[in-house]
Amino acid sequence: MNIIVISSEGKVFVRPDTTWERDNEDFYVPDFVDRISASEVLFVRVSKPGRSVSAKFAERYYDGAGRGFLLYPEDMIDGSPEGFACACCLDHTSFLPFPVHGKEWLEDGCSERIREAIARATTFCYIRTGDIIAIELSPRKPLCSRSDGRFDVNSGDCSFSLIF
Repeated sequence: MNIIVISSEGKVFVRPDTTWERDNEDFYVPDFVDRISASEVLFVRVSKPGRSVSAKFAERYYDGAGRGFLLYPEDMIDGSPEGFACACCLDHTSFLPFPVHGKEWLEDGCSERIREAIARATTFCYIRTGDIIAIELSPRKPLCSRSDGRFDVNSGDCSFSLIF
């Protein structure tokens, strides 16, 4: 299972499933991380495998949706492609709460955005049943720094604590 991310700039990259925080536990920030940013995402669970899926048929490829957050350790993002890739691999940094909502839960405009994201993602990679496609709703924003000590985030269906 992969988490396929469509960035706010439209880039496609993949986070491993080890980044998914499944148990709604606190996130303990490693000692080498001093700054965390976050991006809110709309995500869908893939229900049918596919490649090169047309936006016209993309609705057939997911069965539920939700909102969550992706965390990024800014200290690791040094401007190099490797730095960003390393930052996307840090364990337990994808907060995507399950169970997901049905398609009827989606607000106006979200369905079209999801169809376009599935089409874009499947241009680059094969999606499998159980994969998650996460669409960043905005660029990364600073969330907290080590000098903050403890930082709690609560937002609707998604809540988590960052502990330094």
